[in-house]
Amino acid sequence: MAELPELTVYAEALSPRLAGQRLAAVEVHAARVLRGVTVEDFVAAVADRRIATVARRGKTLAFALEGGPRLDVHLMLAGELYWLETPDAARPPQPVLTLARADGARLVFSDESFDLLKPGEAKMWAGLDRRERGGLDPLDPAFTVAALQKLCARNKLWPIKTVLCDQRLIAGLGNAYADEILWEAGVRPRRTASLMAADEIARVHAATGVTLAAATAALRERLGTGPLRGEPKRDFLRVHHRARKPCPRCGARIGLETLRGRSAYWCPGCQR
Repeated sequence: MAELPELTVYAEALSPRLAGQRLAAVEVHAARVLRGVTVEDFVAAVADRRIATVARRGKTLAFALEGGPRLDVHLMLAGELYWLETPDAARPPQPVLTLARADGARLVFSDESFDLLKPGEAKMWAGLDRRERGGLDPLDPAFTVAALQKLCARNKLWPIKTVLCDQRLIAGLGNAYADEILWEAGVRPRRTASLMAADEIARVHAATGVTLAAATAALRERLGTGPLRGEPKRDFLRVHHRARKPCPRCGARIGLETLRGRSAYWCPGCQR
């Protein structure tokens, strides 16, 4: 799933390709991708408009349209981006939405969860001016140690990983980077957030900034100026999806448990 670092890098890569460009064609390949709008109304609202800016809003990509609505896209679990420069470029695996420039270059959103053989998986969605109930952005100056302390105290029994992943509290984080942040901070995912000491909360806050900055830099390096062809590899992660492998800090085997319906990867040797 694309989280804050991936979406930040996607927005950076798409801005020079789309900002100021007119959308000469809009094609909805799967009507189920749309939220709160019909295919006809969506195409009428988006087609032939210029894109003013491309930005990240929490876990969504936001395309501000000149004289029109904002197009919001959430990639969910398996949504991917493909930038195709020529009309005859290879077709992405499961296209669901295409935005095309006048010169034929196009951005294709693909999501294999739309395969009829995967009916139960969460699917990416697109909508216009979506009002998502988002919490504090971890990159916002308002996300201070004191602000994190208040979020931790709000729900008395929530584990700290649940706090980090709840979009109503903190916008942009998900399973992968919550695991990485807690590993960096040396805090166990199951630790009750409201009972955390001041130094633990300060460590989690500092680890959030360090982890997101390092991940964003790593993804920029992997993406570079090359083509957008699906999600870049996250081979820099230290604990997420590394069950039973040695912890890079203490050597203990990475553990895996289920925490309130989410997987949680952590090191029993150095996360307390």
